[in-house]
Amino acid sequence: MQNRYLKILVMCLVLFSLFAACAGVQPEVTVGPEAGVKTLAIKASSFKFDPNNIKAYVGDVIILKVENVSGSNHNFTVNDPAGKAVQSVDLPPGKTVEIRVTLSESGTYDFYCDKTFHSFFGMKGQIEALKR
Repeated sequence: MQNRYLKILVMCLVLFSLFAACAGVQPEVTVGPEAGVKTLAIKASSFKFDPNNIKAYVGDVIILKVENVSGSNHNFTVNDPAGKAVQSVDLPPGKTVEIRVTLSESGTYDFYCDKTFHSFFGMKGQIEALKR
């Protein structure tokens, strides 16, 4: 009986690891080099943001139109390059929320869903702010 539970536990851990390994960074999406306000649509589904690898420029203001296409509640949290949260917005199922992010310094602005295990399974991404 104990051996059976051990096999089930090992199978669960393997599946858990496989799901986590699938959560990679997608090909980059670059927001134009001209200065100003940019708009980008992002889809939030079960354990994924699409796109999740964004390049932009210091000084840009990006309006992210995040559409939650899943039937679950999600969240969109953005951290500045120092790791401080600059935005955190709930994403109700089936709704689109506009999030305004100002890229005031160069570096990587990580974003993720703050719901338990969502970022672990792939609901995360980054905005890389480049100097002009």
